[in-house]
This record gives sequence, structure tokens and C-alpha cells, in this order.
Amino acid sequence: MEASNRDLGVALIGCGDIGGLRADAVTEAAGFRLAVACDQDRDRASAVAKRHGAEVETDAMVAVARPDVDLAIVSTPPSSHAAIGCAALEAGVHCLIEKPLARTPEEGRQLLEAAEASGKLLATGFNYRFYPSVMKAAEILADGRIGDLDHIRSYTGYSAAEHSHDWLHDPAVMGGGVLRDNGIHLVDLTCYFLGDVAEVQGESVGRVWNFDGCEDNGFALIRGTNGVVASLQASWTEWRGYRFEIELYGTRGCIKMSCFPMITDVTWSEELGGPTQRKRWFFPMTHVMEKLKSYRWVVLKSFVAELDAFRAALDGATTPLASGHDGWVTIDVAQRAVGQVEHAG
Repeated sequence: MEASNRDLGVALIGCGDIGGLRADAVTEAAGFRLAVACDQDRDRASAVAKRHGAEVETDAMVAVARPDVDLAIVSTPPSSHAAIGCAALEAGVHCLIEKPLARTPEEGRQLLEAAEASGKLLATGFNYRFYPSVMKAAEILADGRIGDLDHIRSYTGYSAAEHSHDWLHDPAVMGGGVLRDNGIHLVDLTCYFLGDVAEVQGESVGRVWNFDGCEDNGFALIRGTNGVVASLQASWTEWRGYRFEIELYGTRGCIKMSCFPMITDVTWSEELGGPTQRKRWFFPMTHVMEKLKSYRWVVLKSFVAELDAFRAALDGATTPLASGHDGWVTIDVAQRAVGQVEHAG
């Protein structure tokens, strides 16, 4: 699955807010060229295309079948991911699909089978893997500073009032509630550090917003095949503003990472029960640019890093890029954790 030396032509499917940032990342990353911007809203596609010197299309199936397209970036609502992604893969086009990979494990499996049949690379857009605090945590864990990983605690939350698009709370579009929304990033990173999943238990409640078929709060207890246990919660009822935190507990210390603010904090000892040391990383450039240009700057840079990893993966390198299988695991965990959503009344 080697990449050629030429720029890869990209079809961007979905030109909304995140799609626009994806287009900016294609232009900024080395080795890619935006060939076509596609959206059912021609004006929206035209605005992105004009900014990046691309052509305009309103039919996703036409866009992914173009001869000048090597990679489809699918940034549409999840209800269309399986159909568009399978069409792209069957046309011999690599695919990067925005999270969640699909609405259900069954739809995710369709994408995996299409990728296997085509021999093309299928990746899931879990850009949080490329945030500075997460990458630093992965580096510290790998160097053994906290000993062997024992368990993980993770949490993310915001108020659903801050993201009020109707489709975000429509299970026909999303497949479920918070665990498939902001929670899907949390599930991915928890499993990224945990390793292969052996068992999932969970609970969910939807008594605050009462979105039909959607949980406001989802809780999961996950056991890895290595015996490591993780507990996580995703929430649409976090009234204190956006929070995203993961804590990795080892036999000799703990790593805590957060984003917005972007901080990695490690406490460790050289021997079990010995005196502890502590170090923090604040990533000042990220904080400054977030203040000057908003969180969008941070997201854009993570998209660029993700594309760099995609290109490297095509050449056979091991990277933090989330595979299609990784995306499928998150949907499977979310579905197994949710169970029956309890609503008020």
C-alpha cells in the first residue's frame, strides 16, 4: 500500500464547519491536493473549492469515482458514512472517515469488509490522538516512567445546549447519544491506551434532555485482554464548560492528560512506595494560538498531523493513525455500554 511521490488527490465529502477545516488541512499538509469539494449544498461546496482551487460537486458518488481522486475524506453526518465510504473503497480510493466511523457495528463491518476487498486504507478521524497532551502521555507511558499500566479513568462532558444541531441528537443520524458524540473520542483514546478489549459493561441515562433514543450520560467499564481495567463517562450535562480528561495509573505513578486546557501531568516514583516526583507540560504555543485563533487552530494542526500519519501509513510505517478497525471498536464499545436508555417520565 505504498504512496507514490506525487500529491494524492483528495475528494472532500461534506463542506460544513469541520469539512472546511479538513480542506485547510489538506492544503497545509505535504503530499495532498484538494481535487474536489463535494456537498449537497452547492454554495457551501463552492466556498470551500474557491478557497483551495478545487472543483465543485454535489453528488458524493460521482466525487469519489473521479479518476483524479486517491483519497476520500468523509465529513458528513454518520448516517451516510457507510454508503459513501463503501462506494469510495469499491472505486479503489483510500478513505478517512470522520468519527464516529458509522452508526452501528454492522455498518462499520460493511466498511471493514469493503476495505479488505479493495486493499485500500480505511482510517477513522480520531484527531485527538494527535493533540500534544495525548502524544506526550503516550511517550511517557512507553518509556516506563509510571511502571506497568494498571487502570484508566476517563471523562468528557459539555452541555448539549452548546451543540444544538438537531441531527446530533437524532439516533437515526448518529446511532445513539453522547457516547457516539463527544464520548466517541474518549472511548477511542481509552482503548488506544488500554489495548484490545475483552469485556464491556455499562449504564446510561437520558433523564435531563430526554432526546429520544439518546443517552445524556453514558458509563462504561472496560476490561482489556491484558487485564487492565478502564472506567469512563461521557456527558451532555457538564454545566462547567467543556472537559476532557484521561488518567493512566501504573504500578509506580500516574499520567493525567487534558485538552482545552492542553496539559500533561505525570507523578511517579523510582520504586514502589518511594518518594514521588512530578512534572507538567503546558504546550505554550498551543495555549497562545488557542487564545488568538480559538480551538480551531488546535484542531487544524491535529488534522494536518493526522494526514501526515496517513501518508506514512500508506508507506507501511507504524503511526498513531486510527484504523477502520479502531473506529469499529469504539462503536461496538458504545453500543455494548449503552443498553436501554432511561428517560424521565
